Amino acid sequence: MGDANAGIQILVTAMGSNALQVAETRKLVDLLLNKKVTFEQIDGSSDADLRNKMWEKSGKRSYPQIFLNGEFWGDLDMIQSLVDNNEFDKTFAAYMTGPTPRNTQQE
Repeated sequence: MGDANAGIQILVTAMGSNALQVAETRKLVDLLLNKKVTFEQIDGSSDADLRNKMWEKSGKRSYPQIFLNGEFWGDLDMIQSLVDNNEFDKTFAAYMTGPTPRNTQQE
C-alpha cells in the first residue's frame, strides 16, 4: 500500500453484502478510470486498523469513500456533483494521467 497521505485513495470493501454499496463502488471506480484519475483502492475488509482510521477521519462508516492527500473528501454523491457541475476536471487535474473523454451528451 502507498503513502496514506498522498494522492487519491478510495475506501472500498471486497465483502460487499449490500447491493447499493457494490453498485456505488463500481460507479465511483468506473468514473475515476474513465476520467483517467490515478488512485489507490483500499479494501476496508482486509485492513481493519486502516479502515477504522479512515472512518474516524470521515465520521462515516460506509463505502465507498474518497480521500485526497489523506483528508476525507466525500462519497460518490459528492464526486457525481462535481461531474454534474463541470468542476471535476479542475478539482482533480493534478491526478489525471491524460486527456479525458469529452461529455458528448446534448443539453
